[in-house]
Amino acid sequence: MGNPIRLFIQSQLTYEVFGESTFLLNIAAAAGGAQRICREQIANSQNATFDEVRDHGSPTRFHRFAAKAGEVVVRYEAEVELEPVFCKSEMVWESTLADLPAHVIPFLYPSRYCESDKLVRMARVTFGHLAAGHDRVCGICNWIYNNVEYLVGSTDSTTSAFDTATQRAGVCRDFAHLAIAFCRALGIPARFCSSYSWGLRPADFHAHFEAWLGGRWLVYDATRLSPEPGFVRIGMGRDAADTAVATVTGPATFRSLNIEVRLLSPEADFPGYAADPLCQSDGKATLGTLA
Repeated sequence: MGNPIRLFIQSQLTYEVFGESTFLLNIAAAAGGAQRICREQIANSQNATFDEVRDHGSPTRFHRFAAKAGEVVVRYEAEVELEPVFCKSEMVWESTLADLPAHVIPFLYPSRYCESDKLVRMARVTFGHLAAGHDRVCGICNWIYNNVEYLVGSTDSTTSAFDTATQRAGVCRDFAHLAIAFCRALGIPARFCSSYSWGLRPADFHAHFEAWLGGRWLVYDATRLSPEPGFVRIGMGRDAADTAVATVTGPATFRSLNIEVRLLSPEADFPGYAADPLCQSDGKATLGTLA
């Protein structure tokens, strides 16, 4: 286990509301496991009351409120302490179908943006020869990093993993969707994660994924845009459809978003992933323990 990492996170979303609307937000840090919320605050410029909504047993938290016509600014900030855990690749195995817990099984199937059933042949040909477990998932991440161009504006909200495999371009959510689809095609459960990310430039909401290996969720990110131990998880789901930042019913238009992530603990306490933050040859992996 590495030294605890303490981060300050903040997001501010601005909307123009033209009539009574209801907002369901997924911007708060997930609670539990190796991620501890030291303090947090969520507020809106209309002083509307928030209702926290949380599925039993899930670390993902939603905040709901009703807005009136006019501008509405939502601001969330928190201090979060992370306790990264590392292990060697030989300690990370692939579970058999017979060993999967019930709550993990849904992440083995194709989903809206992760059509793993369409990528089985490609996954087997490209990754079937790799050692099972961490090395295979790292191989998937490395292949995506080397073969898919990170290109802002190249995709939209309808782009799926199959599209990305064909077009070979995308952004963080597309990289995550493709990695998830490849994992599922090989029988490895994988889930989509939204997060705040220390070191991401420019600052924005980020997307990565987690694979079920060694009997727990492990964190991976094929973009290599920021170090994995600096991810503050927000939402987890089958794909991006389950982790929308905001769901709005009513006449409202999104105006702007501002994100800030600052390191509060000493820089020396941060694990040495900043220079090359993913899939290193020594077999390190960051373990996610929010399941």
